[in-house]
Parts: sequence; structure tokens; C-alpha cells
Amino acid sequence: MKKYITYIFVSFFIIPLYGQEDLWDVIRENSNFQYSADRSEIQKALKIYQNNQYLVDRLSKNGQRYLYHMVDETLKRDMPVELALLPFVESQFDPYAQSPAGASGIWQFILSTAREQGLKRNWWYDGRRDIIASTNSALNYLDSMYKKTNDWMLAIASFNVGPARIQREVKKNKNLGKQTDFWSLKLPKETSKYLPRLLALLEVIKNPENYNVDFPFLPNRPYFRVIDIPSQVDLMQVANISGLSIEAVYELNPGFNQWATDPNGPFYLLLPIGIADRFEIKLNSMSEEELVKWDKYIVKKGDTLTSISKKYMISQALLKEINNLDDDLIFENEELTVPRGPEWLKDYLNKPDIYFVSKGDTLWSIAKKYGVQVSDLIVWNDLSTERFLQINQQINIYPKYFVPKKKKKVNLNDLTYPVKRGDTIFKIAKKFGVTGDMIVQWNELKNPEVIYPGQVLDIKFSDLKVN
Repeated sequence: MKKYITYIFVSFFIIPLYGQEDLWDVIRENSNFQYSADRSEIQKALKIYQNNQYLVDRLSKNGQRYLYHMVDETLKRDMPVELALLPFVESQFDPYAQSPAGASGIWQFILSTAREQGLKRNWWYDGRRDIIASTNSALNYLDSMYKKTNDWMLAIASFNVGPARIQREVKKNKNLGKQTDFWSLKLPKETSKYLPRLLALLEVIKNPENYNVDFPFLPNRPYFRVIDIPSQVDLMQVANISGLSIEAVYELNPGFNQWATDPNGPFYLLLPIGIADRFEIKLNSMSEEELVKWDKYIVKKGDTLTSISKKYMISQALLKEINNLDDDLIFENEELTVPRGPEWLKDYLNKPDIYFVSKGDTLWSIAKKYGVQVSDLIVWNDLSTERFLQINQQINIYPKYFVPKKKKKVNLNDLTYPVKRGDTIFKIAKKFGVTGDMIVQWNELKNPEVIYPGQVLDIKFSDLKVN
């Protein structure tokens, strides 16, 4: 049977990575997958690119920080350059992307696989989001799958569905005397679409003129450099020393969840080329004490570890760990060390996780999953309760980098509310975690500024359950 994809990789055909100007050209020249673009699976995946310059521009923008590193790593390892495109399929190169199954990072590692690959995860740090660590683990994983299957197609499929399922289907086909290539296996719907999506993207990159799109120029040079750090570093301090915005620091170092790097490592940062050298010079002139900022808190009468941890928006366990406390007992005038971070982070809106809507999702189910209110989702995403959620619709979930305050349980049944003296639509909306526009709409109010004591308003929580 004709195999539609084979991989031929001859080392002396590799074009030096620094020898070309456009990174897309490097991918085109080093691509060796053989496939039939006429396959129905690939044709279906290609439809989203036809005349869709916006999508191509968005992919280029998302990949500009990280794509060079992926391409460089695959070529250094003598692996298919096509693998560098997998983060486009997995996450659109968004390190904060979050799947319904809990996968995270540009390579979308689930927790179990991340643990198997040695990716560290704790309160300070999530290696699944670390560009360097996650890429290294992903390529190691793909390489191990290839050694088991001797087929890059099956290795890529294994990355999506897991090696056990692929091996089981291959064995089943062998026993039935059938072909064991990717196209012949009976795979889950998501996996059967996974490789065609990659090949569709590859086809558009190789022949953009056939789809009436143009790939924006991406410089064929590193976007960032790895900087070794001697100890834990305050990320705001990094921003101040480098001259970058705190947003830019987090974009290249999304593995760090908090206001500082993990005190137990990794001991490196990614910074843009050009800025990295200047930062390194300044870094070498500073003492470790200058690199991380802590506040000193004098315990007052009536203070408890619980009240202090709430004040500084950290967990009580972490406060005890920082101060080497064996129990919850503290004394008046005792000096505690507390992180400075929340003093500036509480005014900084961190980049959200990205959740893609799957079948059966509602605003209520998503809100429950992430421990937020439906009204949070509506505000963060400019949603309307009158519109249904769409499959694969992107929902922003702003992460709780600190222990969230416990929220009072809200009765989710529809109710009527008698207006009290001093009430306004805004106050009532805030009370029930909805928007003023919803109350106006539910009650067909002609003038929302005119409500009176004793007036009964409908609060229709059932409308928030979008199917």
C-alpha cells in the first residue's frame, strides 16, 4: 500500500539555520515529509486557511518569540523540522493555553505525562509552561515514540493519544492482516484530525499562493537568550534592570507562576537578544540580597498566621515555610518575612489561561471547574448570556496566583428581589454577581436609573446556564 507520508532525513541536505533570512524558508527547505494533500482529511483541515490571512498573521505573531527555538532544536537533534510546528496545532503557541483535560503550555502536557517527563510543578513554577524545559521534554518524548514505532506519523499520533493506544491499534491491525500506517488505524476522532491539521499547516507554509495567503517575514535568528541566575530573582526586579515591561518578562518566562522565580530552580531566565547582554552585566554587579525583595512584618496584637497570609495574599503553608515555623504559634512584636510580590502584582492583571470550549460546556460548568463566578467569565470575555457558546471558542480564565478568598454560596435558582432604600441597579448587580444590563433586560426596565423601594425585580440565574 502506498504510504502517503514518509520521512527522509539526510544530514548533508540540512541548510544551515543562520544561512537564510526568513524562518519560514528554513522550514520549507528542510521539510521532508511526503504526503498527499488530496486526502480528504487534509483537505478538510486546509479549509480554515483558504483566504484567511488573519489566521496566518495570528499564527506568525504567536510564534515569533518561540518558533526559532523549536526549529533550531529539531535540526540540532536531526529530527524532522515539521515537529517544530506541533505547538501551532497544540496551543497556537500560547504557553498559557489550557485544555479541557488540564493540559497546559505550548506543548499541552497533561500532569501525568509531565511527571513522567520530569517536568517540575509547584506553587512557584510549572515546567509545562517553561519554553526551554517543555520543548526539551516534548522532543525527547517524540524521539522515544519514534524509536518504538520507526514511523514519525505514529510518533506524532502517540504524542496526542498516548503510546499505549497506538501500540494496541497497530497490534490489532497486524493480527487482522491490515496495514499499520497512521491512515489505516482506528483512532479517536481528535487524534484522527491531529496529524492532518499539522500537514495542512505544512502545506500552506510550503504553498501559500495556493491558498491566497502570505506568511509575514520572521527573522531567522534567535528571539531570546538563556541567562543563568545565581539564586531566586524578583521578576519585577528583572523588569527594572532590563528595561522591559513586566508583561514582556512573563511572556518569555511563563513557567514562573509567582512574583519571583522558584527559590529551588530552575536558575535561568529568557530575555530578548540585545537586552540579555546588558542585563547580564548589571546582574553580575549585584549581590543575591538585591535580587529578591522581601518585606518585614511586625506581628501586632490580634494577628494570626491566617490574617497575615490573607493580607499578603499567600497561603498560610507558604508563610510558615518562608519563616521556618513548625506550628501556627506567633507572638506580638515577632518579625516575619513576607513576600513583596503581591504589593505590585495585585495591581497587575496576569495573563489568563486559555480554555477552549468543548461539547457540553456551559458558562456555569466552566466557572465551577475554575472556581470563579459566571459573572467573571462574562466580564473577562465580553460574553452575552443570549448567545450560545461555540465549540473551540476561546475563554480567558485569569489564574489565581494567590489563594482566592472564599466566596459565599449563591442560590442559583431564579429569585425575586424587593428593591430596598438606597439600592441602585449597579449595587443589586454586584450583590448577585451579574451585570446591570442583565437586570435591565430581565425586567424590561425602560429607565434603569429609576427604581423604587418595594419594586420587585427578577434575577434569572437560569439564563446564565448557556448550553
